[in-house]
Amino acid sequence: MFAKFKNWLKHHQEAGQLIFEQQTKLINGRQFTIRRARFTDISSIIRIEELIYGTAPWNANAFQIELERDHDRLYLVTVYDGQVVGYAGCSFNWYKHESHITNIGVSPAYQDQGIGANLIQILKTYAGNHGYPRMTLEVRIHNLRARKLYERLGFHQTNIKSHYYIDNREGAVEMEVKLQSRGENT
Repeated sequence: MFAKFKNWLKHHQEAGQLIFEQQTKLINGRQFTIRRARFTDISSIIRIEELIYGTAPWNANAFQIELERDHDRLYLVTVYDGQVVGYAGCSFNWYKHESHITNIGVSPAYQDQGIGANLIQILKTYAGNHGYPRMTLEVRIHNLRARKLYERLGFHQTNIKSHYYIDNREGAVEMEVKLQSRGENT
């Protein structure tokens, strides 16, 4: 047990910030920039959540804490014409060899254009290339649109978590996808 902890601590100390190189992607004929989220993006991320949910499930402090954890969290934003139009976050647990999508959102005006799928695919590739064998996420039971997207991206249901969401006590569907490691096609 102590040896496992020492290995985890050594990796944690050596790992430093997760590195992500900014990318430019052509999605539906428009050029988008995908980059690591910055503290200055938090208000845009919250605004997207408010547009999607009515109120933001996470507050600015929660996002700030997540962005500060740059050794085991990777938050990306999609930018179009200087405006953040989508975001996604992923946690990486080296000790358990797990990657987990913490949240994702796309501004309603930019939904159904492949932005969310693109963000998830980038995170899947990143995790696979860094040796994570799988990725998990939770989605509201009644969010059939998101569940179908995740299924198209290879996720499958593994569990139901009753009363998972604080705002309305709705259950969550836990989903998982097996990842391909570096050197394989992703």
